[in-house]
Amino acid sequence: MKIQENGSKIILFTCNWNALSGLEAAGAEKIPYSTSVYPIRLSCLGRVTPGIILKAFEKGAAGVYLLGCLEGECHYETGSQQIKEVFLETRNLLKLLGYQDNQFQLDFVAVGNGRSFVEKVQRFVKGIEKLKENQ
Repeated sequence: MKIQENGSKIILFTCNWNALSGLEAAGAEKIPYSTSVYPIRLSCLGRVTPGIILKAFEKGAAGVYLLGCLEGECHYETGSQQIKEVFLETRNLLKLLGYQDNQFQLDFVAVGNGRSFVEKVQRFVKGIEKLKENQ
């Protein structure tokens, strides 16, 4: 497992629609989540490439979490399918590099669901913390 000594940052790539509205709803409802999470908003999660994800790990991220629109709710129609393909390709590359499955995950969230957003993010954070404890 590869978690650098200072690797407490978790990069969260979110789409500009469902996932971001979940983040905003969590803020409006004052539902806290880990301060180690650094959200990066994209117009569509389908725009993420394996290179961008690998760069996040290269720069010291303990984990990368992709959170996008539910199937059929993508504003760009094919983003959800595109990110699934990128996820599988990148996961295989990361395995070759010695990373654990818990360090890189993909999930989807309904629009405006702050509670679900926080639950998913916190579950990912706990998985990273568990890996660091076992290191």
